[in-house]
Amino acid sequence: MVKIIQSPVTPLHVQNDDRIGIYQKIAEAMTRGDFGGNIPSGNDEIGQLGKSLQKLSTYLQQQVERNQLLTRIMLEINLNLRIKDVLNHIYDSFEQLIPYDRISLALLDNKGDKLKLYWVRSNYKIQKLPTGYSSPIMNFGLNKLIDNGELCVLNDLESYYRKHPEFHSTKDMLREGIRSNMTCPLISTGTTMGFIFFSSCKKNAYKHFHYELLLQIASQLSIIVEKNKLYKTVRINKQLVEKKKKLEEQVSHDALTGLLNRPAIFNIFHKQLLTAKRNNFQIAAIMIDIDHFKKINDTYGHASGDTVLCSVAKRLLESARIHEYVGRIGGEEFLVILSPCDKEGAIKAAERLRVAISSREIGKEGHLVPVTISLGVSINTANTSDENQLLRQADEALYLAKNNGRNRVEITAP
Repeated sequence: MVKIIQSPVTPLHVQNDDRIGIYQKIAEAMTRGDFGGNIPSGNDEIGQLGKSLQKLSTYLQQQVERNQLLTRIMLEINLNLRIKDVLNHIYDSFEQLIPYDRISLALLDNKGDKLKLYWVRSNYKIQKLPTGYSSPIMNFGLNKLIDNGELCVLNDLESYYRKHPEFHSTKDMLREGIRSNMTCPLISTGTTMGFIFFSSCKKNAYKHFHYELLLQIASQLSIIVEKNKLYKTVRINKQLVEKKKKLEEQVSHDALTGLLNRPAIFNIFHKQLLTAKRNNFQIAAIMIDIDHFKKINDTYGHASGDTVLCSVAKRLLESARIHEYVGRIGGEEFLVILSPCDKEGAIKAAERLRVAISSREIGKEGHLVPVTISLGVSINTANTSDENQLLRQADEALYLAKNNGRNRVEITAP
């Protein structure tokens, strides 16, 4: 920044015509944003013009600096959604353009009848109105600002409090040492969301040109407050969706194994069978039972039994293809629905699942537990009435697999 130097007396060698030429060049430079250089003045009419030109130069330079600061705020808003960071940027940047010893921002609750200080920063330690302070809006005396959306400037808080002793927040501000205050509502889509406060320990601190600057700051803050509210709403909605999904998982999945539970797998079974009938393709149902599960519980304990159940469930799920649905229907019994699937594919799938369980033992607390499964397969035909008939056929095949030595696959004749 180039310092503007004012010459109090017109030098003798600077003639009137010379000064007019200098003024013309300075005016042209000012249009290019250059406010530096000496502006000769004097007590005659042309000298007075020089003084006016210098005042204009100073004013325009302040306007440029103010606009640059506002541009930085807009950049902060675009680059940073953290409103506290933007407020700290304002506090650190505007002291040359607007007087303040304290800046605070308060937000209205959803009902609009309570105000809470969201952010406070000051150059003194005593704070009667700290961050988190909450009170009914009537205690702040800001009801009219909500209604008319206008800026409120109080350059003599002591006098104001004598007339309005019912406003407790004014009393607390006076106890902090504040004597002047500007309050501007933060408005978005016609609704007041909160307020920004600029406060000074001096009386009559605020002039008319400060009002316009605060209005511009408030308009930018309104944008980021609204963005934060929208992002908060999005986050809340996302959390609700996640909670709903988690609840649905809990309702439809077995608590121990994580597989689809009995109602969920049967519901899928019913829907897949209806689809198969409409589109004239086959599906398969595979009933699975862990061999000698009671013996596993008796030999290794029920904790080991739970481990076996979970391990079997995990291996079944890992071995299943994208069109194969795996569920636990009770105890050590499982049901797998394959849709679509013909007889040959169903037998191959069942054998794949059997090998996945029997190929290696299951470890539990130093013990290696050998585990096998028996599987019964059924395929729907044109004569299949419903899923219960198909399930009975799979159960009959499972019974046959167990009677024929276990650790094997059997299928009912279509």
